[in-house]
Amino acid sequence: MIQAKVSICRWLLNTIARWCQLPTIDQLQAKTEAYQVELNRIEQQQQALYRVISKIRASLDLDVIFRTTTKETCKLLRVDRVAVYQFDENWGGAFVSHFEFAEPSWDDVGAWGHQLVWDDTYLQDHQGGRYRHNEPLVAPDIYTANLSQCHIEILEQFCIRAYATVPIFVGKTLWGILGAYQHTGLRHWTQQEIKFLAEVATQLGFAVKQSELLTNAHNKTLELQQANEWQDILFSIVAEIRHSLDLESVFTTTAKEVRKILRADRVAIFQFESDSNYEYGEFVAENVLPEYDSAMAIRIRDKCFGAQYAVKYRQGRIQVLSDIDQADLSKCHVDILAKFQVRGQVIVPLMVKEQLWGLLCIHQCHGPRQWQPSEIKFVRRLANQFSIALEHADVLNQLKTQTDQLTEMVTALGQANHQLETVSRLDSLTKIANRGWFNTVLKQEWDRLQRNQLPLSLILFDIDYFKSFNDTFGHLAGDQCLYDIAQVVQMVIARPADLLARYGGEEFAVILPETDQAGAIAIAKSIHQAVLDLAIAHQHHPSHPPLVTVSLGITSQIPSFDVSERTLIEQADKALYQAKEQGRNQWVVFAPSRTTPTSAD
Repeated sequence: MIQAKVSICRWLLNTIARWCQLPTIDQLQAKTEAYQVELNRIEQQQQALYRVISKIRASLDLDVIFRTTTKETCKLLRVDRVAVYQFDENWGGAFVSHFEFAEPSWDDVGAWGHQLVWDDTYLQDHQGGRYRHNEPLVAPDIYTANLSQCHIEILEQFCIRAYATVPIFVGKTLWGILGAYQHTGLRHWTQQEIKFLAEVATQLGFAVKQSELLTNAHNKTLELQQANEWQDILFSIVAEIRHSLDLESVFTTTAKEVRKILRADRVAIFQFESDSNYEYGEFVAENVLPEYDSAMAIRIRDKCFGAQYAVKYRQGRIQVLSDIDQADLSKCHVDILAKFQVRGQVIVPLMVKEQLWGLLCIHQCHGPRQWQPSEIKFVRRLANQFSIALEHADVLNQLKTQTDQLTEMVTALGQANHQLETVSRLDSLTKIANRGWFNTVLKQEWDRLQRNQLPLSLILFDIDYFKSFNDTFGHLAGDQCLYDIAQVVQMVIARPADLLARYGGEEFAVILPETDQAGAIAIAKSIHQAVLDLAIAHQHHPSHPPLVTVSLGITSQIPSFDVSERTLIEQADKALYQAKEQGRNQWVVFAPSRTTPTSAD
């Protein structure tokens, strides 16, 4: 009964409302329900936006922020793809790597997030276009959005039918675009969706700005730490310069410290010869890594320097070369740099009373190098202190003669030591490396290849029945035999890094860095054949050819920390012993549990 009365009353009120041209109760109820649905949808989007913003603010990693945000935005807006486009300095741009999310059903369109360049001449010509004014660009249907044909063709290429894009600002700078794309068909974009997309873009801009601030702060901290380190070292060097009258000591100490702090391969001080018009000079101090050749005590002639470079250096020029192969240098200059294995360098003038005294040289030998502005600034300040020290030395005229004499003595001693060192490395009879230099090189290569985990091979070989040869033909013929074999084998050892040495008596050794077993066997075969090709007559045993032959032991391994280079010698020696036991005139490869003989035939 009550329900019937309510229905009658509702009917009467609706009738009266129609007579009075007012909204009916049903219409008001429908509007109220629709408004409630819209409020619920807005609330859901606000909650979703809050979740997205919370995730953005919870991370400092831009990759994580963008990947998370595009994924969440794509799912919340129920679009096919959300991607981020970043402008470059010329208002071109590209879709940023990993900063996109697409529904799996649209994977066949292809990923845009691999620095995909989207050439949009409008954005380039208008420096960002409407996005500069913080305006969105919305297209429910690309075919009714009044777009240019070239723009439509680009969109068709990526199967885009509808899109909504909003700018991303970092501070006041237009950084990029956040776009929502529909592949499946038309899309009516609501104002609430555009507003949501714009709010997400705003938060992304905040995240980029925060990342830039943190990065700048971190870099500034590192720069300050480095500056403090360098300042301390510079003060130490300056104190050494100002309190010492021994320029050689100052130069040597400084070269060492500067090479360490710059992590360069060589730091050296070059002095021009007076009255040579900058054509001649030499390095008077140096600190260099052991794997590179020393530049000391070598008189250098540069015919190009006086005419092409001297004036510029007197005016304060600093030469900075990241890669000499890419620099426009004269051939004579390139030849000099190649002589000292230089790939990159910084050259700073050293002045004495407005005259060019010499050069402070920082060399990178193992490869090109990008020199940092802070490094150049440090070297320039250091060179200024050097110039002060040089002027100070020039004032002390009473020490000049003694300094010159001392310099001559040091130079002569350096040359004598260099010659003595060269002679001390050679075997006097065969003119190849001796046992001492063999030990040194083997240790160096073992350590180097142990670090690099590369193979090292060793061949030991000796002359078969050499005592019988001496007894038959005499010791002079024996010495000549040793010399001839050493020289012919030296021709087989072609690489500069390989070393042939006289190991003792009639026994020789060959060090083969970065050579595996197959390569070592090939060298052993060549050595064996080269000795046979000498055709040195020898009637030693009826079962052998009437010629001088050799037996060879071969071993190869990657050096490890568990053993030393002595293990390599022992292995090669065992293989050589077995070659001789098996009848000589052959080579044998050492193996841990056995040796592998191979006939020389």
